[in-house]
Amino acid sequence: GVFKNDVHIKDFSIPYQKEQSCWTYLGGILKALKTHDIKPEEVEGSILCSVVKNSTQGVYEAMEIAFSHKPVLFENNPEFTGLNLKIDSPQEIGLDILAGCMTVKEKYSLPAIVVDMGTGTTLTAMDKDGSILGVSIVPGILISLQALNSPTGLPIDESFTPPKKAIGTNTKDSIASGILLGNAFLMDGMISAFEKEMGTECGVYCTGGGSKYVMPLCQHPHIIDEALLLEGLYLYYKKYKGI
Repeated sequence: GVFKNDVHIKDFSIPYQKEQSCWTYLGGILKALKTHDIKPEEVEGSILCSVVKNSTQGVYEAMEIAFSHKPVLFENNPEFTGLNLKIDSPQEIGLDILAGCMTVKEKYSLPAIVVDMGTGTTLTAMDKDGSILGVSIVPGILISLQALNSPTGLPIDESFTPPKKAIGTNTKDSIASGILLGNAFLMDGMISAFEKEMGTECGVYCTGGGSKYVMPLCQHPHIIDEALLLEGLYLYYKKYKGI
C-alpha cells in the first residue's frame, strides 16, 4: 500500500510463493511500482508485516534493495501497537490481526468485532477500551473451495456469484449456496455468539478479499474497509518513527 500526506492513495499485489528468493520478490515489487508510476527513490520509508516466517527475510531484503533503506518490521510490540492483549498467549496472535485492530481502535467505535476474510477468516473481539479479548479462526472461502475440489473434483467457481436461493438446483448454485450463504450464516452466528459472550452489541468492521462477497449476505450491520490492515501498518510506522 502507498500513502502520501497521510492519505492511502494506492495498493497492489505481486505474485507470491513461499520461500522464494529475494530477487524474485524484488522483480515483482519493481514491476508493480513501475505499473503504478511510483519511483522507488521517492519512497521515504516502508514497513513489512509478515505472518509467513520462512518468507519474511526474502521479502525484507527485496524491499531493502528496492528502496535503498531498511524497512520497519511490524512486531507484536505494545509500545507501538497500543493494544492490550487479554489472551492466554499474546505471542501467538497474528500480526495482521493486530494491524487491523489498530485501525479499528483509531478510526471506529468500540466495542468491536474485527473480521478479516483472507486465506483464513478471523473474527477478533475488542472491548470498549480497545483491548483484544480473543479470536475465532475459520477456513477462508477460497481455501474451502479448494478443499472441496481436491478430493471430489467438483468445479471451482471463483466469481463468487451469490445464489438466488439456498436450495441449489445445479452444482454451481449448490456450491455457491454452501460457500457464500453458508459462510454468511456462519458469520451471523459467530457475531451473535461474540456479542452474547461480551454482553454488548458491537460494531462490525470487515476486510479481506472474501468480505465483499460474504458480508453483504449477513444480517448484522457492518462496515467493509478494504484498507484496514494497510492503515494499521501506516499507524505503526508513524508511531515507530515518532512522527
